[in-house]
Amino acid sequence: MNTRLGAGFAVRVAAFGLMTMMVTGAAMAQVTTPPRGSPQRSAILDGVRPMVQAEVGAPVEFVVHQMRVVGDWAFVLLSPQRPGGAPIDYRYTRYGEAVAGGFFDNQVSALLRQSPSGWLVYEYDLGATDVPWVGWADYHPVPFDVLPGY
Repeated sequence: MNTRLGAGFAVRVAAFGLMTMMVTGAAMAQVTTPPRGSPQRSAILDGVRPMVQAEVGAPVEFVVHQMRVVGDWAFVLLSPQRPGGAPIDYRYTRYGEAVAGGFFDNQVSALLRQSPSGWLVYEYDLGATDVPWVGWADYHPVPFDVLPGY
């Protein structure tokens, strides 16, 4: 084997590996979680709130399990509750039977995108007992890391 060719090849492989790590590190560094009380976090939650309140009544606050922001996209996994932590009574909502049968998870998952008028909800699910966001990247040009599990 030509030593010269082997050394050049090794340098190219090392350079490629370094560039791959830099790109991967940069992509991973883009995922942020806005801190409690921040305007961005409040704005994202306010984007989801009207949809939940339309289904379960107002007022609603959220326990945030995940909030992933990459650029102008955000993913949230939330548990809705009444102010102060009181649970929502789903008996008189369209989810009443599912709750009674044990086929309801008190979580909201949503995909949002920031626009000049605020955070717009592109996808939304309340109560799924599975992982509704699995196919969302097939329908929207979301960054790779905004959805969990990718």
